[in-house]
Amino acid sequence: MANLFDNLNSKIFSRSTSIVNEGLNKAIPGDGFLAKSARSFLGNQAERLLANGLFPGGQNSQSLGAANIRFNAENDIRARLALSPRSGPLFYRDPKNRLMAELSKTDGVVWPYTPNINVSYSASYAGQNPSHTNYTQQSYGMSTVDQISVVGQFTANNQDEARYLLATLWFLKSCTKSFYGVDQNRGTPPPVLRFSAHGAYMFKSVPVVITNTVQDFENGVDYIEAPIQPGTGSLSDMTRVPTLMTINVTLQPVVSRAAQTRFGLENYAAGKLVGGSRGLGGTP
Repeated sequence: MANLFDNLNSKIFSRSTSIVNEGLNKAIPGDGFLAKSARSFLGNQAERLLANGLFPGGQNSQSLGAANIRFNAENDIRARLALSPRSGPLFYRDPKNRLMAELSKTDGVVWPYTPNINVSYSASYAGQNPSHTNYTQQSYGMSTVDQISVVGQFTANNQDEARYLLATLWFLKSCTKSFYGVDQNRGTPPPVLRFSAHGAYMFKSVPVVITNTVQDFENGVDYIEAPIQPGTGSLSDMTRVPTLMTINVTLQPVVSRAAQTRFGLENYAAGKLVGGSRGLGGTP
């Protein structure tokens, strides 16, 4: 499947590049030095846009919105927060959940623009102070991985992106709630998710839970309607979302006892404990 996506993207890119070159030859004709230099400069800019799924001029190459451009669950290295592989038909994986249906196209929330990610790794030591000594004797206590803070912007330039943003907001706040009341699995804590960003040897399918999310609805930006189902026109389905908003998500890595028994420092240091989106979670 990944090869199919790659081949399709390659064909689209080649065809789009050919169209751009034809347009440049017509717009800037001639074989002089200035004409060739201008076509080369503009052509390089156009190729960079096309490589990122954009047409020259800023229009998306696909109509699904910025977060869905050339998405592939295995190879996409953008920041993504998804349900665990065995979570079952929950939230956006529930075909009856219209509100989060947009997230099923990217199997979770994909940050369309590179977010700020902050994480801290710590090793704690306890000091002992024997009498009549000059130095404190340090004893290792434990190692910890602190919370991961992800702060990024989302835009909604059309109704497709607006529905995606609305689904994102509901997914994040739903993941801070436990199952309760009328739920069949009431008493179950909030779901464990998988966080990935920047490739296999950075953050790859790390098991996390959401401990906090801050969603800024500013008054200095425009708002756009996000109908749950396109084309219904029902006022009850209409909701406004900001065309630009910042979302802050705080994630707590969760390492199970079984994962800790599989831990080996040499394997960890060699990058052998990397997780998979459809398999075991990675060790942070």
